[in-house]
Amino acid sequence: MEPLLGLSVAPLTPADAAQLGLRSGTQGLLVRAVDPAGPAAAAGIRDGDVIEQVDQQPVRSVSDIRAALQRSGAKPALVLVNRRGTEIFVAVRPKT
Repeated sequence: MEPLLGLSVAPLTPADAAQLGLRSGTQGLLVRAVDPAGPAAAAGIRDGDVIEQVDQQPVRSVSDIRAALQRSGAKPALVLVNRRGTEIFVAVRPKT
């Protein structure tokens, strides 16, 4: 579980993307679990969402997420989420 956001992610595979109905070439991190009391849940992120960017930086690993969160500092991070082909931006305030 990624402690700053309260979620567990895994790299998005082509099989995952196809199962979720995402277009070919979609990249990011597949949300596997969300802590119901964590910041990601408060922002509306759900199991099965794909995190494509954090603060306009593409993410492919947990270390990518952490690096983007460090750059954002104390302010909320802007997260691009792909939910079954629909992309939405959500603001997530990481735990301090």
